[in-house]
Amino acid sequence: MKSNFAQHWLTILCQSITGVQAAIFVLPDSKSQSLQTLAKWPEDLNDVNDFALIIQYAIAKNEQISILNVQQTDQSLCDFFAQPVFFKTELLGFIVVKVKASPKEYHADIFSTLKQSGLWLTLANNQEDQPKDFYVSVINVLAACTEQKSYPKALISLVAELTRMFNCEQVALGELTNQHSKVVALSNSANFDDRSNFIQKIADAMDEAIEQDCLITFPDAVTSSIQRAHQELARKFGSGSLLTIPMIDNQTIVGAVTLLRNEEQPFDLETARLCKLTLSLLTPFLVLKKGQELSALTKIKQWLKAKLTELFGVKHLKMKLMLASLAGLLLASALLQGEFQVTADAVLEGKMQRIIAAPIEGFLLSASVRAGDTVHNGEVMATLDDAELQLELNKLNGQLQKFRREYREALSTNDLVKIRVSSAQIDQSNAEMELTRQQLQKITLTAPFDSVVIEGDLSQKLGSPVERGDMLFKIAPLEGYRIILKVNERSISYVNKGQKGVLALSSLPDQKFNLTVEKITAVAKAEDNKNIFRVEASLDKAPNLLRPGMEGIGKITVGHRSFLWIWTHEIISWLRLWLWSWWI
Repeated sequence: MKSNFAQHWLTILCQSITGVQAAIFVLPDSKSQSLQTLAKWPEDLNDVNDFALIIQYAIAKNEQISILNVQQTDQSLCDFFAQPVFFKTELLGFIVVKVKASPKEYHADIFSTLKQSGLWLTLANNQEDQPKDFYVSVINVLAACTEQKSYPKALISLVAELTRMFNCEQVALGELTNQHSKVVALSNSANFDDRSNFIQKIADAMDEAIEQDCLITFPDAVTSSIQRAHQELARKFGSGSLLTIPMIDNQTIVGAVTLLRNEEQPFDLETARLCKLTLSLLTPFLVLKKGQELSALTKIKQWLKAKLTELFGVKHLKMKLMLASLAGLLLASALLQGEFQVTADAVLEGKMQRIIAAPIEGFLLSASVRAGDTVHNGEVMATLDDAELQLELNKLNGQLQKFRREYREALSTNDLVKIRVSSAQIDQSNAEMELTRQQLQKITLTAPFDSVVIEGDLSQKLGSPVERGDMLFKIAPLEGYRIILKVNERSISYVNKGQKGVLALSSLPDQKFNLTVEKITAVAKAEDNKNIFRVEASLDKAPNLLRPGMEGIGKITVGHRSFLWIWTHEIISWLRLWLWSWWI
């Protein structure tokens, strides 16, 4: 690939993208396993280190890639875009551009422009098959179109350049609109009446080529294509030689170009081939430029029209069958009704729960049960260390003996004051000893009734201090359960007291238990980033397998609704609320 061609091409590319600050085109060197910079813009660009990171990413992924909002030394932001260029399966190189930071909606247009520019390089890679100055001419045509600020002016420039390039008397360009060609540009005539007979005959010739999806040369006695419109155009307006080529973008015909010469200069096969090749390269650029200038409303109309054409046309049979099936499914779901159920997380609790708390301050000596264990009435659950209480009791007993001796001495001396004091001290010591004995009786914690431990595992806390009132265990009786359903606030309006439902527990997934809603709390609470209401329900039959703390899923039967409503009511309710919140 020649460097001057690549440099000329890169300059035109940078003119096509708004806000370009720099660009390079690099080629992989298989011998040195490095990259060679073939072209750069601006041409005096010396520092290409800014491109190193995105080139590294592009080589690793081998696909188009972007790095956005990169901060430069002057604190401004820029975006980098890279596009690999392939010729068949061979990697030719990478186009990399540095653009002023732009909104995301423009990124697709930038990638589209880079991809189209890559086609020029794939063509240049095979330029030995074309005349030596062909690519220079094509580049000049593209440059002339790029310099124009609007799409109509670009069309006028294109037909003028084609007239010069292929030595024609006139060149007309038409766009395919509503299955008919409309002439939109005519060389040597900036203003023309599209209702004139001459323009109408050119449009007919374009339609003739488009309908047959082939290039038409007139006069041509070799091909079997229909040429009546071309004959009529030549006969009425004296254009002895005609060439009409359909313009194709992404396998879709978007228009046609008709070239007119005098009778002494017929179009040979080589000229027709080069003209077709030129248009195949220029057409995507024109389509892209036209699309960039369309208003948002026009783009929406074109998109809808294309989708409707696909829907009601003869193509895309699979898609139509899929859409028809989807429509049938929606209709059936709107007519058929099913059972609507409110689903919520559920947990099993005992109807009565009791706390086993520390009766006094002390240290934990032993714990014989833990959560999940079954205990019977009077069974020891835990004990506290009685060493301090025993010492306290011995201390109080010593004090009591002392006060009794003092009392006897006071009696012997008939000291009335000392008798009263000693008597009071004896009574106080007896009271303190009685309190200590009662505390000693409480250090053994026993089950008040047959129950199951639902909270409490003290096996890892032996020897640790406990305060009076600290919860050590939570127990629940072995019979009598209630279900706590955590209903989302969006579904609570469908739940009423007395409704039936079904419970499935994680530990017993094969069994289902019938439930009845008993109570709905009036206050919501936040849980897992959502507001839930606590709904209490009772089990119709509670087997012995159940234990407090079991979790599962509960479904409350609300009534019958259409399947379409069941599947979509949540999103519809959310949309209503969202629209209402934005409604002014």
